[in-house]
Amino acid sequence: MTASSPSDPRLPLRYPFPLGDNGRLPPLIRWAQRNRPVCPVAMPSGARMWMLTRRDDIAQVFADPRFSRDLDDPAVPRIAGQDITTISRGLFSLDPPDHTRVKSVVSGFFTRRSVRRYEELVAGHATALLDAMDHGLNPCDLVAAYTAPLQMRVMREVLGVPEELYEEHQRVFPSASSITAGSEETSAETEEIKAFTARVIAARRDLPPRDDPMGALLRAADEGAISEQEMFGTAFVLFFTGSDAIIAPTTTGAMILILNPSQLRPVLDDPGLWPKAAEEVLRYFHNGVLGFPVVAREDVELHGVTIAAGDAVVASMQAATWDPRHVNNPEKFNVRRREDAAATFGAGPHYCLGAQLARLYLATALRLLFERHPSLRLAVAEQDVPWRNDIMFVRPVALPVSWSEEPRA
Repeated sequence: MTASSPSDPRLPLRYPFPLGDNGRLPPLIRWAQRNRPVCPVAMPSGARMWMLTRRDDIAQVFADPRFSRDLDDPAVPRIAGQDITTISRGLFSLDPPDHTRVKSVVSGFFTRRSVRRYEELVAGHATALLDAMDHGLNPCDLVAAYTAPLQMRVMREVLGVPEELYEEHQRVFPSASSITAGSEETSAETEEIKAFTARVIAARRDLPPRDDPMGALLRAADEGAISEQEMFGTAFVLFFTGSDAIIAPTTTGAMILILNPSQLRPVLDDPGLWPKAAEEVLRYFHNGVLGFPVVAREDVELHGVTIAAGDAVVASMQAATWDPRHVNNPEKFNVRRREDAAATFGAGPHYCLGAQLARLYLATALRLLFERHPSLRLAVAEQDVPWRNDIMFVRPVALPVSWSEEPRA
């Protein structure tokens, strides 16, 4: 669902918003950034929240101890009812110092240096999927053939899903429940992911220890460094984000590069540009229109608006990377851009744990795709690519593509 730029929308804005064309910033968010930097939004749950759309405001609020990510209280406003923010004591819902303590258990696996170990893993699975594409249908759906199975195959190894649970992992993810479907469906999906997480934990405890994020969480819980509840909540977060979140930028990144051949060409000519191309995809497009809320501990005034104690605040990280106060011509996709995509990963203590892995993964996945098929093109008109704006990680649900049968080297 896409929409043209609004002139004077009624407040509160109603979420989910119509999307921008081909991954661009939603028009309602652009309007709010210009006109209502602290903007009231009505959520599918019925809750009202304040939306931030300017980079400096987002950085300020999400680092401000007057705002909390402790979302355990059932009365806390939520986007979609009993969604994943109801999972107690996970990384999504802890404040420092507890958040710092729990995050330190797994953060070593996701540093810039540490994630290099996964490049060969991503490349191996990508190559196998591209081989299968070459022997399959042309045109094909790139989501089904490449972008969705690639994340699933890579992350079940990164996170240490036991082989006997691979089939269940593929059934549970990627999530497809609509945030507008109502509390019953939202709660059912959350419970399904909880059940899967519990089965992984039980299976891993019967296996020899492994040096991976799940192994570190189990070891920390056994040693008393974190609680069982914190171990479970953080494992849940890793499986939820690790099994879904990167499908969107991989899919949309491929589409954006197809639609911008003047930007694809120099990257094909100079493979050293792939990390910059991936960075620009991450700046240009964001997989979540709005992130998870923080809650005001006390009254806070911002831009003349009083955010009352107990009010929830959400942010558009794509708005931060499109903020004209920080980015020149943000609507232009430019693989040689000097600005980076750091703001897409959040701000403050909850800056994305997997930022470096996402960068490496995306650069590798896109490079191998276009090196194999530099003639890749859409098999439908760009306006006919089907998008969903009502799922947690917004993306095309299918991307029909075709390619010329290039001779293999």
